[in-house]
Amino acid sequence: MEQKNQGICRFCLETFSDATMTRHLLACKAKKERDAQELANAKSTYPIYHIKVSSYRDYWMHIEMKATSTLRELDDFLRKIWLECCGHLSMFTINDVDYQDADEDSESWDSIIESIDNRLMDAMKVGDKFTYEYDFGTSTDVESKVIAERQGALDEPVRILARNSPYIYECSDCGRQAIVFCTECECLVCEECLADHECGEEMTLPIVNSPRMGECGYIGDLDFDTFSHQEKY
Repeated sequence: MEQKNQGICRFCLETFSDATMTRHLLACKAKKERDAQELANAKSTYPIYHIKVSSYRDYWMHIEMKATSTLRELDDFLRKIWLECCGHLSMFTINDVDYQDADEDSESWDSIIESIDNRLMDAMKVGDKFTYEYDFGTSTDVESKVIAERQGALDEPVRILARNSPYIYECSDCGRQAIVFCTECECLVCEECLADHECGEEMTLPIVNSPRMGECGYIGDLDFDTFSHQEKY
């Protein structure tokens, strides 16, 4: 089954590929109208960063956050929507500086260490690329870039502008839609074949819209994103 790397703009509800979504969001008329409306109604405004985060090419999101938000807030967002399974350590690397929790042991790191409580605007600017690593054992790596900055207001700490649509995988045995990934034999298994799967159901993890799928104990239960193509901002 061919998997299309596409997502829906949450303002105009049109579908775009990963390669064209950035350009679309910068020009989207529906988004510009929403931004202008919020700006007109805001009691106060602040700089807002448009950031793209991506992992292993297939998984990506465009988000907006206050530039005065901290890296810890971005860390919390990434953990909840994509990564959190067992409370592993994490780290941002921005312009050759590593940012991590002040409580983490960093004595062995041969690099500059800064606190994850630094503000986004103090650590990065428009055009900067940076990386994020969750779990230093079975790592999941995220690549990011600050796409743009605008003055405005947000109703939420992090606004998702677009996200890759969930992929549909075929069962390795029968071709029906798979619902779990077997960590033992690395097969995809559908609901009908699961009962007879020789590795046992306890060796499976759910198929989720995350680059952490199939790793460690990740089940995606903290993913709060309930977007439907029937909705728009």
